[in-house]
Amino acid sequence: MSDYVKQTNFGIKDGLASGNPKKLIRGSEFQTEFDNLETAVNSKADKLNSVLTGNTSAVNLTVSGTTTLTGFLAGDFYINGGTF
Repeated sequence: MSDYVKQTNFGIKDGLASGNPKKLIRGSEFQTEFDNLETAVNSKADKLNSVLTGNTSAVNLTVSGTTTLTGFLAGDFYINGGTF
């Protein structure tokens, strides 16, 4: 997974004097930003029907509905008040 990191500070361009070439917003700058956003968004888990691999951790996890557990679960956990 990758996180989005802004490459161009478009807001700072507002403070530049008219005619300053750095004030221009270029298509290549937008392309870089949109490419970075696309990479970050496409590498994250979807809200629905995600499949996670590797090590995944959760703090204060609440699960509802039908849950199927396969594989190995490390550490102690409890079902209906008893140790499983």
